[in-house]
Amino acid sequence: MTEGRGPSERVPLFVPMRGFAGGGAGRAFRPSRGLPAAVAALALLGIGGLTAVHVVSALLGLPVKIVPYDQWARWARTTAWDDTRALAVASALALIGLALILIAAVPGRGRMVALRTGDPNLAVGMPRRTLARALRARANEVDGVRAARARMRGWHADVSVRTDLRDTTALGERVRTAVEDELARLAPAHRVSLHLRVHGPS
Repeated sequence: MTEGRGPSERVPLFVPMRGFAGGGAGRAFRPSRGLPAAVAALALLGIGGLTAVHVVSALLGLPVKIVPYDQWARWARTTAWDDTRALAVASALALIGLALILIAAVPGRGRMVALRTGDPNLAVGMPRRTLARALRARANEVDGVRAARARMRGWHADVSVRTDLRDTTALGERVRTAVEDELARLAPAHRVSLHLRVHGPS
């Protein structure tokens, strides 16, 4: 909704669902953990389907023996809680449950890097490879650099340059300054550390 404007001057009003300040931009581009969720859903679907088949077939008087339920039930009735096998099964189930909780709680690494903008309610995403190419291009612009390579490893940028100059220390400082300036210009929502290697003439 706009006020004080005619129909020809009406502009859209962006109403954000939530702000991106305080780490919200980074959370906006986290992966959805689709593969682990699909695996867990298929496993539960299979277990539920087998249970339904056994129950329905037993009610109809034609029990299906897809799963050796009687043998498992007999083992459960005759096995003590402190039995090594019972403890092993319980430990395995507990580890599976803990792994599912960690998968759901711990954020994964997405293919997109969130970049801040001048609007605190707006963030844009850049592929990690594109960010690495931008850093490589900036390093190549430094005088004395013959070739440069860049790669994103998590929240670390690995930049490697080759030069024909003997004074690799001064060149390394210029490359580091240039790459850090490029990172500051792009403004990733999460801090990106820089690891720089300079290879001089052999």
